[in-house]
Amino acid sequence: MPLLLLLLFPCVLAARETKDIIGDTFEESSGTGLEIYTNPSRARVYIDGVDCGYTPLIMNNPAPGIHFIRLIHDGYKERSFNVNIFSNSRLTVSIKMEAILGLAMVSVYREKDSTELRPLNPQIYANIWDEDITPVILPNDNKILLSLPVGYNTIKIRAFGWEDSLKTIMVNEHTTVAVDIFMKPAVFKVVNVTQSRKRFNPMNPGSLGVTEYSFEVSAPGTGALTILDSNESVVFEKQFEQFDTWIQNVTWDGRDSQGVPRPEGVYIVIIEASVMPELIQDKEKPFFIAMKTEISYSAVIFPLSVESGISGLTFAPLPHALPAGSFQINANLLFGNFHAPSKTQEDEKKSIFPFSISMRISPFNRFELTAVFNITPQPENVTGLSFLGSVKYNFLDGKGSVPLAFSIGTSYAGTNLTGEYPLSPGRGIGFYTPLSLELTNLSVAFCPIVFWYGPEGFIPQLLLSTGVLYHGSWITGGISARYELNFEDNTRSRLLAGMEVNLFPPPSNFFFSLRGGVIYQQGISGYGGVGIGLIY
Repeated sequence: MPLLLLLLFPCVLAARETKDIIGDTFEESSGTGLEIYTNPSRARVYIDGVDCGYTPLIMNNPAPGIHFIRLIHDGYKERSFNVNIFSNSRLTVSIKMEAILGLAMVSVYREKDSTELRPLNPQIYANIWDEDITPVILPNDNKILLSLPVGYNTIKIRAFGWEDSLKTIMVNEHTTVAVDIFMKPAVFKVVNVTQSRKRFNPMNPGSLGVTEYSFEVSAPGTGALTILDSNESVVFEKQFEQFDTWIQNVTWDGRDSQGVPRPEGVYIVIIEASVMPELIQDKEKPFFIAMKTEISYSAVIFPLSVESGISGLTFAPLPHALPAGSFQINANLLFGNFHAPSKTQEDEKKSIFPFSISMRISPFNRFELTAVFNITPQPENVTGLSFLGSVKYNFLDGKGSVPLAFSIGTSYAGTNLTGEYPLSPGRGIGFYTPLSLELTNLSVAFCPIVFWYGPEGFIPQLLLSTGVLYHGSWITGGISARYELNFEDNTRSRLLAGMEVNLFPPPSNFFFSLRGGVIYQQGISGYGGVGIGLIY
């Protein structure tokens, strides 16, 4: 029976641990050796009483047999266990060190002579270096017993309406330390006033068609947000409930109190806030803060394809640019049987699954940057890598009296021969001028591209692209085609065509993509793809 257990479950005898090791891992893999990891690292390791250094510890040729391991780390309990090393397997040990803890009784009080009218509901951050840690809410008597690592600890106490307090305490293993904290009332103030979009379009779907105003207050009070048009008439007003926490938010969808979208223009936003009358301290005055918000129906936000390094349809660049401050991030997986763009019909096609991570962003109006990183695994276990990017400036947005949109741009693709993205023209530098006719929900696009294939190409390729894009409130889709005319080698000329759909249902900022099409290069091959992204 023991022999049968050894054959079926060799790890049972490979790592015999003492009872106090709970949740640790002992894993065997092919090869030989011993690896020891701890959390935290830098634990001193003793093997059979011999000091072997600190974790992480890697030994490639340990002596086979049973060995006694001791782990020692300042501030943590000593760990000890046995391992059985075999000559035909590699053992990886991961140990969670247990901190030595002590107790601290923390009591929070109002500062002497402070008002009883201001509520005191403190919360404690036991580790001020971890910003994501959840605070501990004190019970009604504002006293709590904390279990903390021995040694010096700095705790942070916060209470709305009171100044933050930091306290450094020395914690011992065998005694309980008493800590008294006296909170001082905070002076009322408004800080960190922001708006998510200074320029937005109420016709964009979900959160893309609103702006959010946010500010922070230090103490209980009241306030209001008022939005005025150019004639100083009130178009929107929000009265706040009594402030009972630090962060305050108001969302405006560009509509008036009757729900009617407001016309384009610049609006004045005024935030008024003041402390509760019964809590006023010396020299405390109301706060008045003003800012501007612009409504622009030309600030249309919708996802576009960017895998080939230029935003638009898959094979037809479009002149549209994101509004300033907006961005799109997405990941796409492609599958098909492809030639690389630099290959000819005589070269063998390969079934590959390129993966891309891309981003388009607009640092200011009419200007857009696109960057794409591609990973192309090859059947020969060689991974191809490439980077594609472009810069585009929009001269016409098609929203005025002339229903034409026009941009100019340049693109770059750097890659090795195994990393060329099959839907792009290949590695090199391009210059493009997308033009589109803008109808109600359609964009009919045409774009010539002059592309220098590098590094050996001197005569540029001519790429002719066309496509039709439909953009609705939560869906975009279209068809596109590109003909790549190679003057030096006609066998490298290609015709690519495809269709795509992007769904971005409100109120989420996520979108989902489906695409597919064909590539003709002295023969036809097909492709498909899926993707997910975030647009803001």
